[in-house]
Amino acid sequence: MTGRWSLLGLLAVVLVSGCADRERSSLADGRLTATPGGVDFARVAIFDARESQVTLRNVGRARITVDEAWVEGPEGAYKAEFTHEGPHSLVPGAECTLKVRFAPLAEGGLPAVLVVRSDTRIEPLMRLPLNGAGVDAWARVSPRKLDFGRIEADSSKQLGVTLDNPTDLPVMVTPKLVGADKDEFVAEAITVNPGERRELPVTFNPVRVGKKQIALAVSPCHGCADVTVQVTAEALERAVVAEPEVLDFGAVPVDRDAIKASSLRNISTEPVTVTSLTLDGTDASFSQSNTGLPLVLQPGEVRGFDIRYSPGHMGPATDRAVYTVVSKRHPTLPVPLRGFGGASELCVSPLTYDFGEQPLGSKVRVVVNVKNCGTDNAGPLTINALTWTPDPSGPLQFNHKPLTTPYTLPPNGEVNLEIYYEPSREGSASGSLVMTTNAFSAATVQLDFFGSAKAHAPCDLVVTPQLLDYGTVQPGRGAVLGVKLQNKGTDLCPVKNIRVANDGGGVFRMPGGDLFGGIIYPGDWFSFQVSFQAPFTGGDFAGELQVEQYNPVTPVIQVPLMAHSQMTCLVASPWFVDFGLARKDCRPAPREVNYLNACTTPVTISNVFIGPGTTDSEFTLLDHPAPPAFQLQPGDSFTVGVDYFAQVTGMNLSPLFVDSSDLPVPLLVPLIGESSKKVEKTDSFVQQDVSKVDVLFVVDNTASMVEEHPKLVSAIPSFVDAARNKAVDLNMAVTTTGISAVSGACPGGALGGEAGRFFPVDNTRQRILTLATPNVTQVLQQNMQVGQCAQVEQGFEAMRRALTSPLVNNADDPRTAQPNDGNLGFLRDSAALVVVFVGDEDDHSPDAVSTYVQWAQQRKGENQPQRATFFAIAPTKTACATAGGAGTRYADAAAQTGGEVLNVCAADYAPLLQQVASKAFSAQERFPLSEEPDAGTVVVSVNGTATTTGWTYDAATNTVVFTVVPPPGAKVTITYRRACAND
Repeated sequence: MTGRWSLLGLLAVVLVSGCADRERSSLADGRLTATPGGVDFARVAIFDARESQVTLRNVGRARITVDEAWVEGPEGAYKAEFTHEGPHSLVPGAECTLKVRFAPLAEGGLPAVLVVRSDTRIEPLMRLPLNGAGVDAWARVSPRKLDFGRIEADSSKQLGVTLDNPTDLPVMVTPKLVGADKDEFVAEAITVNPGERRELPVTFNPVRVGKKQIALAVSPCHGCADVTVQVTAEALERAVVAEPEVLDFGAVPVDRDAIKASSLRNISTEPVTVTSLTLDGTDASFSQSNTGLPLVLQPGEVRGFDIRYSPGHMGPATDRAVYTVVSKRHPTLPVPLRGFGGASELCVSPLTYDFGEQPLGSKVRVVVNVKNCGTDNAGPLTINALTWTPDPSGPLQFNHKPLTTPYTLPPNGEVNLEIYYEPSREGSASGSLVMTTNAFSAATVQLDFFGSAKAHAPCDLVVTPQLLDYGTVQPGRGAVLGVKLQNKGTDLCPVKNIRVANDGGGVFRMPGGDLFGGIIYPGDWFSFQVSFQAPFTGGDFAGELQVEQYNPVTPVIQVPLMAHSQMTCLVASPWFVDFGLARKDCRPAPREVNYLNACTTPVTISNVFIGPGTTDSEFTLLDHPAPPAFQLQPGDSFTVGVDYFAQVTGMNLSPLFVDSSDLPVPLLVPLIGESSKKVEKTDSFVQQDVSKVDVLFVVDNTASMVEEHPKLVSAIPSFVDAARNKAVDLNMAVTTTGISAVSGACPGGALGGEAGRFFPVDNTRQRILTLATPNVTQVLQQNMQVGQCAQVEQGFEAMRRALTSPLVNNADDPRTAQPNDGNLGFLRDSAALVVVFVGDEDDHSPDAVSTYVQWAQQRKGENQPQRATFFAIAPTKTACATAGGAGTRYADAAAQTGGEVLNVCAADYAPLLQQVASKAFSAQERFPLSEEPDAGTVVVSVNGTATTTGWTYDAATNTVVFTVVPPPGAKVTITYRRACAND
């Protein structure tokens, strides 16, 4: 194929060189010669090139113009061009030069012809032979991927690309780096001789941290297409890192050892030498004794070094472990050390327990104490989980009372785990409870339990009553009844999981909590309480109590619970009767319940009876209205007497019911008693803070009080001053001993029959007074002037009505015509109650003194002596002409409540009221006993410590009197052997 540079666009040569120019003779002709007369390029590598020059000379006698030159031959293999720009006009003897380039594109011989065209007539086209052979000569590149791995910045790593030249020609290999990080790599061009293998070195010199964006393009020969070599590389801040970065020992008990591993991880891909490990020594609690350094840490290798922390002092401790590493960038690697002296420690007791042999169907318990027994400065201990390991022999027979986890115990805090064994199959049994905590050296603790089970006859259990009926209970009030379980069989009877299965929306519960289990032996029994708390909204309620027994036919016994709640006309006082602890040979005294019609209309009472209880024969009615039905007028009342025989050992509960026309079901008063073989009794008290007191004066308003009223009025300033001096938060009110209206001769608007309403009923003056009331002394003096018109002194009854519904919780008595004559706002739950009776005759209220005392104690708290205290200015054994007999009932009530009776015959009541104030507003010194003790058996303890001095026993009032008065909040217990009138 012929190539013309200017015409054909092949590999022809455009004449660009200039030659000498002379005048040409018109008679002569020029002659063109070429030196050399042909060119042999020999062997040339494909894509490489070789050049040669051809000189053209005019040896004729006339000028010659060389028009052009080109090569005819393999396309693209040859190229010819003048070395100087034209025009190329040669005078005789002149010359010009052509440059011919051979760049083979194929293998093998590639002959061609160099053609020169001129204006000579003899040989216008000169042809010169060209020869050359293409040789496949280029370097083979391997591998095609270079991975420098991960090396630390400021270090260096060199890898090589292997170049193989299998030909007999040398080749030039040229690398080229491209990418954002090419400045961190070095690669130079090299020549690979024939038959030679050489490495093309590539060096990675990182200075910046991170993965590199880099590529390597290798030209395996001159003019060859690039061969891509994939390059990956990453520079690290550190080749060796510490795990963890900070070695925190946490809290460790003082003088205990904790060892933790500080690990070094070589995250690079190159070996790293670790030469040493030292501690700064800022706290001697840290130490290390590692050997084997220096060492070489291989790529990816992790090596641990033990660091010991043995706190020699409480509180925080810090130090540093410093590793020395062969590294230009980071020759040292510091690891901060932290610790805290004083830690939570787990104390568990017992760790193992054997329940022994138990009957099938039973449920027995052991209490495991878990305590954070670390130092006071230690952190909390957390129980993270409690998990039982499976029993391969069958269903697990052990369990525990649920504990919400995580459960945190502060230092010295503890929790009791209730572990139960419920054998369901004969033979031995075992179970393991795994506890996980954050405690020092006790991340996992295993508790092991054992037991065995024995078969027995099915239970023959009798439950009484079979239905627990609470009758009617006023809204907001609670009531307690009981259930008795008795084993009528000839073999033992296990019972368990005694609980309220349906609480009726939260109104039924067991006050003592669920009973997990017990064993009732043949003929034995036990009783327990179930309570009903009526919501303020009232309503009808139903629930269910369940008892599990060992009886395949009836494994679960259900006891229905039912109750009704609404406001009632009848107001029972007290609203429950507790006979306390008794003995078979020492029955308690009978008790009374008073029923008052608090409505404005009559009610019909159709029946009074004792309903089914735990033991029906234990309680009996004494004095009570006999059938047929009778009407109870508004404000009237009747009393029911109840006796407790105490012949059945254990707790006995029965319902006292009264059928009233205003109720769909009878009104309930629970009867409670316990018969025990124990002869000792303990009365417990808490000495009260008497900074807040409600004082009710009950003043005799009969005609005989003409002499006493002026003395009482004159003494009021001394009482108010005493209260101010004590800085008491005081409520004061006055009522009279009159129950029924008598005469308009009495002031106040009630005709002498206040019936518990505060005086004056007509509200002509403020009735509830405080020390902040304007002119409080004068107002109280005026309120004491109740008149003299009544006929019967019923001080206790007036007190009870004053502090009982509907008066105590209403601003207006709904039964009367007078407006705003209720007593709302006087009685405060947080205040102590002091009642001061003033009269020249004894009390003539309808019920027994003990009935009123028990009512007051229930109202304010039986075991808090100064919460309800009675004082009286009444006749004593020292008589006078103006007094009618002795006030024995007042004296009895005062003695039972720790109060005192002062002589109404005194000429001046100011010292008497000062004495009342002094006792009422001071810590209690007299503690009345609930029963009479045998002589010499009284033992007194204050805050758990028995004391033989600082007190005496006053047999006349059955009271322990302190000469060294216990401070407010002190716990006083008085234990004695109970005397009995039957002894």
